Amino acid sequence: MKIRTSLIALSLAFIGIAPATAAETRTVTGVSAYYRVDLGYMVGWTLPADTSKITTYTVTANPGGKTCTAGGATNVKCVFSNTDLGFTNTYTFTVVANSANGAGPASAPSNAIKAASIPYAPQIPLAKVISDTQIDIAWVPNPNDGGAPLYGYRVHVWPSSPSGDPISAEANIQLVTKPNASVTGLKPSTLYIINVASCNAYGCNSADKWTYISTTGAAGLSKIKPPVVLSGGSASTTCWDRTVDAGNASSTGITINKNTYKCTTPYVDPATYPKVVPSAINSAIGELPTKFAQSVNFGGYSKQYSIAEWSKTGGNTWFAYFSASSKSVTLGFTIPPVITSNTPATCKIDGQWIKFLAPGTCTVSGSVGGDNIWKPSGVATTSFLLVP
Repeated sequence: MKIRTSLIALSLAFIGIAPATAAETRTVTGVSAYYRVDLGYMVGWTLPADTSKITTYTVTANPGGKTCTAGGATNVKCVFSNTDLGFTNTYTFTVVANSANGAGPASAPSNAIKAASIPYAPQIPLAKVISDTQIDIAWVPNPNDGGAPLYGYRVHVWPSSPSGDPISAEANIQLVTKPNASVTGLKPSTLYIINVASCNAYGCNSADKWTYISTTGAAGLSKIKPPVVLSGGSASTTCWDRTVDAGNASSTGITINKNTYKCTTPYVDPATYPKVVPSAINSAIGELPTKFAQSVNFGGYSKQYSIAEWSKTGGNTWFAYFSASSKSVTLGFTIPPVITSNTPATCKIDGQWIKFLAPGTCTVSGSVGGDNIWKPSGVATTSFLLVP
């Protein structure tokens, strides 16, 4: 039987007819999709048990039928850009394995995803001093939630340094679900800087809208003069109607001339305020059947630092420029990183800051755990020399 089959194949080849080959039958499984503002529509999958002779994988977006090709037998990811798919439709994705025998059967569809982004920032917050140690804050939310429900508003209240900059180490940070907050335990006679951000699973947006207010106390108002903040105009508008520092044409102050119409704060109907869902901190796509691999690395460092020189900055500290592929430009670290010192006599870790302790080699390691979207990372390590 084997001899007869071989003779038939040889005969077909002799007369120019190639023997038929079996169609590709291998199927991709576990197709998963995730949307990131900075990357687009990410699609991952689980490889067939046998990947021999597979050349590429074709990913198809539905609706629309746009495709993405991943080259190589062991490739497990394709990314559609925002330009490819836009921001309107909800998509699912299927994947087929390709070989010399043709395209295999399509996988089961992925989970459904839709483009979303960080929400629009609230209007500039209003603040009122209630007592020497309490400030009440209120703001008008923007109705645009970015396409994902808000999980709350992040309220930052910083005391001001003599130069007018926020003292980050003394920040009072609250996460609230209503458009108002009360901050207690403040210092009397102190200038405070206030910022409110709207937050959804894709990030928080404050749009650099600041309010400055001073508590009262035995010493009266703070002697630190807040900067003047003007809002409501731009290079292409003339809606200013403000006077700064009571200035006039003969004084050394600044006068903003009145124009044809006034700047007013836009009215927003409370019925249009975005919905707040406190549990919506993570993207609501559940546990992906195939999670995305993530890489980690350190960067932005020199090979050597002088402890004496850095002590002049008031810190003997270096920020650990640690990155992970799960970290997005809008959201930051979706999974808290773990950074450790391998040389605790030379340097130690304080949050994401490296404290310089003694001359010698400082070696630090960093990693990020997994979640419903990402696999745990490996460990990245970096070293540099500390000199006196």
